[in-house]
Amino acid sequence: MHAVRLHAFGPAENLTYEQAETPVPGPGQVRIAVTAAGVHLLDTSLRAGVQGGPQALPELPTVPGREVAGTVDALGPGTDPAWLGRRVVVHRRMVPGGYAEHAVTDADRLHPEPDGLDEAAAVAMIGTGRTTMGPSLAGV
Repeated sequence: MHAVRLHAFGPAENLTYEQAETPVPGPGQVRIAVTAAGVHLLDTSLRAGVQGGPQALPELPTVPGREVAGTVDALGPGTDPAWLGRRVVVHRRMVPGGYAEHAVTDADRLHPEPDGLDEAAAVAMIGTGRTTMGPSLAGV
């Protein structure tokens, strides 16, 4: 698989598209074939090397990205098989790895992607859009 990786803090030109190992889901996790990934203000601050809010700077190299949409293509042990093949969107909290062809997340973080909603809109809603809902979605 390919991923966008950051080896040194700084401008966007420091991001490189390169080969990476395909992640394997662990117990209670799924792997998502990513079709859209969010680029949030916090992501750009971390890429530049500026600590933002509660998020510490990541260890380098890292694959940025916390918000993704796509299709569940693999399940970890003990994960509900109903997720396999479903279109989903997820905010992975402070876990990097979304700027890649595949991303792993805990199944309890998943939201089914509504029919008729494209992946880019789903990522925008789960990321920045959730702030419009106030504290009720703060943990999403």
